[in-house]
Amino acid sequence: MTPNGRPDAAAFEADMRARFVQRENLARLFALVQPHLDPDGPTLVYVLTQSERIGHFTIEPQILKSLYGDRYRRIVILTGRMDRPGTNPWVRHCFGDQFVFVETDDPVLLAMGFVDGGLADLKRIHLLLQSPRLLIVDFWRRVVGGVRPARLRLPATVAERGAERLRRLDLDPDAPFALFHMRTMKYQPGLAHHGHRTATVDHYAPSVRAVLDAGFQVVRIGEPGIALPPGDWDGYFSLPDAPPPDDRAADLYALAHCDFGFAQNSGPIWVAAAFGRPTLRTNTPFEHLNLPYNDDLSLFKLYRDTASGRILTYREILDRRLPAVLRDADFAERGIELVENDADTLLAATREMLAARSGTWQPDAARHARFRAMGAAYEAGLRDDPGIGRENMDFYGYGHPFGWVTTASFDAVPGFLD
Repeated sequence: MTPNGRPDAAAFEADMRARFVQRENLARLFALVQPHLDPDGPTLVYVLTQSERIGHFTIEPQILKSLYGDRYRRIVILTGRMDRPGTNPWVRHCFGDQFVFVETDDPVLLAMGFVDGGLADLKRIHLLLQSPRLLIVDFWRRVVGGVRPARLRLPATVAERGAERLRRLDLDPDAPFALFHMRTMKYQPGLAHHGHRTATVDHYAPSVRAVLDAGFQVVRIGEPGIALPPGDWDGYFSLPDAPPPDDRAADLYALAHCDFGFAQNSGPIWVAAAFGRPTLRTNTPFEHLNLPYNDDLSLFKLYRDTASGRILTYREILDRRLPAVLRDADFAERGIELVENDADTLLAATREMLAARSGTWQPDAARHARFRAMGAAYEAGLRDDPGIGRENMDFYGYGHPFGWVTTASFDAVPGFLD
């Protein structure tokens, strides 16, 4: 066990491989994918365990398309049943005929999606066993080196289905609209460790008002039962609270066709990015594996020392290696509380995003240079920490020239970059 009480990454990996990468399991896997292989060449096979999470369901195949799309005529993805709660089955149609999704409810085969075993050449089958974290961090390194992520396309049949759903709700899908997504503790309530990634909906009301006043409709996706405060919200549509029948094609249409999004650090930001849609990322923690490659704007949460009540500067956040912390209990153990953006800060950032969409926003070049230089130095220091490397966390996206930080975020803490 590691000092934080979690299994040692190397020991966990060895145990996973011993349990799951066995002849009988591989035989079952091969039997499932055999009917879908390319008859004229090798087929790439990948296990995607978390297709019920739209971010993983999108970004993992997107990475395969980006890195292997020119090498294989057929890519087979073994994943869970499309009728699982939370799964948006329309996502699989966005990768083209090159991709085949094979469903299974075999827990052993699905668990193999967390095994880092590399790419095995088995003649007709090239089996890629790579955990999501390693897949993503390896990809971000390639993006930093110049690889461009593949852009996804919503097929016409899915687009029309989603657009028609919006029309039935009195939203005009051909008029400009913004996507709105936020995450509260209602999202997978059994996962109590993610509270630092949630926020309060009331704080967003002035931002929604500003977007409506700028001439956009607003389409909310995500959890049902999240209501704005009482008021005139004409032009605001909450898809999860719309009358049945629910059709997740509308969610995907909104992600693919919005003029821009404002969302939290959660799966939908990666779906919007895959479709090339820019996003204002609000209430965002500093995390290693965030790379806003579409030049998104970010508004970060504040980090407060619970003993002193003082808000930390960026240097203090990095010196304490807080971007490597991913669980509420670990923040509490370090005496840190994440403070969500207040309504005024969210509104200021929203106005910046609207200015960016109109072409009138100018980033603060000097502060961005300082921000990225500090991030780059932090990432360089990670190489000396073997524990960080074993957990595939030795990459820090904010140390690279992708995305922008809102002025509201820079101004929220006096001396933030000192």
